[in-house]
Amino acid sequence: MSIQGALLTSLSSLNVLGQQTNLISNNVANANTPGYAEESLSLTSLVGNGVGSGVVAGQVTSLANSAAAAVANQASSSAAYSQTMSNALSAYTSVLGQASDTSSLSSQLSTFTNDLTSLSATPSDGTAQSTAVNDAQSLAQTFNNLSGTIGSQREQADQAVAAGVASVNNTLNQLAQNETARQMAAANGQSTADFINQRNQLLSTLSTELPINVQQTGTGGITVTTDQGTTLYDGTVHALSFTPTAVIPANMAVTADLANGIIGGLSQVTVDGQPISMSQSGSIAANLQLRDVTLPGFENQLDELAGNLIATFQTADPTVSAGQTGLFTANGAALDPTNSASIGGLASTISVNSRVDPTQGGSVWRISQGVQAATQSTTASNTTIIGFVDALQSAQSATAVGGLRSATSLSDAVSQVSGQQQSTSTTWTGLNTSRQQQATDAQTALSNQVGVNVDDQMQRLLIVQQTYQASAEVIQTASSMLNSLLSVFQGA
Repeated sequence: MSIQGALLTSLSSLNVLGQQTNLISNNVANANTPGYAEESLSLTSLVGNGVGSGVVAGQVTSLANSAAAAVANQASSSAAYSQTMSNALSAYTSVLGQASDTSSLSSQLSTFTNDLTSLSATPSDGTAQSTAVNDAQSLAQTFNNLSGTIGSQREQADQAVAAGVASVNNTLNQLAQNETARQMAAANGQSTADFINQRNQLLSTLSTELPINVQQTGTGGITVTTDQGTTLYDGTVHALSFTPTAVIPANMAVTADLANGIIGGLSQVTVDGQPISMSQSGSIAANLQLRDVTLPGFENQLDELAGNLIATFQTADPTVSAGQTGLFTANGAALDPTNSASIGGLASTISVNSRVDPTQGGSVWRISQGVQAATQSTTASNTTIIGFVDALQSAQSATAVGGLRSATSLSDAVSQVSGQQQSTSTTWTGLNTSRQQQATDAQTALSNQVGVNVDDQMQRLLIVQQTYQASAEVIQTASSMLNSLLSVFQGA
């Protein structure tokens, strides 16, 4: 090989080695990037007249595996759903508490019942009357707090949907820009590996919000839909639409049901004017489930319990006539338990009658003699108190409450509702643990197939460095030889 040939060969090698170094650096930098697949650079030897004359870099290719990526995305979407459900329900049940917690609904009702039992032995005892009234107020406040927590969680879910919709739209726009750039690169004969990797990363991001299906097109492009067929991208972005609601009353839903006291007003997620169709995967679906189904179901149970409590003391109080308030009220008013429209939101408005509350001008003695008693009796009687205790313990004192037996005492109904709600949270916590592991396993499987092995990249970098050193030595030697030849010619 001539000196000139050696120089050209070494210079071409240095050029390719620079590209390889950049590629290895990019691989290592994205080793932990979800959706990133290892990239490699193809090399072609240059041969002239049977003699090697260097090397030239070809296309950068990606090891992307669409099938393995789809499995990982599905697992990620499922895990995002369970994580969202688990987080919200855990936040609620931490306020609900266990039956043994003094602040729980069960404990508050039990304490109040015990107060009444003690008061029945000394019905004219002012201290015992005050204790019973105070604990009745605590019981009502517990209903209020639980309903308030549900409302807060529903509002947070609604805001999370809005954030998720904004994130999806932003990701879809980035995907469209990336696809346009990929098409231009392909048309110019340039590598599309970086664009394929960027596409996979964007699809991975989408899958945490929505369950997606990805179909390849004949031009190397893609169509993205939800798993139930709503088109999100087909060369054009189909943006999601959603209007958040700042304050969500306990009786608000997407569609009004005035017969049952439900008002409408909550927004749906739509695409091209139609409600989005998707399975129970991704954080958006989970937040809609929480806002529209799971948490309203909890609220309905609490509302019915609150309604039963109000109705029980209206019925058991001999001084209360039709249309009058008992010990507990619906925001200061009497309750018609036969009117379904009056039940919605009761847990948020239940309160103790002002007639027994000294801070509102009432008198605690009325808890012993009847809330509507006009004057305080001079004779001690426990008849009204005994009636209250019997009503609380009677199976006929409570009507059916969402999924519970129709013939059950109020205390049993409270225990069952609390147990059901705690169980729902526990179920989602356990399911989330399983789904998170499945997502990790799927991501590991994808990474094993297409991901970056940093050790391998470091070994390749070492080879590149050694080759660079060898090429540099060839150039240095060729340069010395040329200098020597020049000296000979100059001396001649």
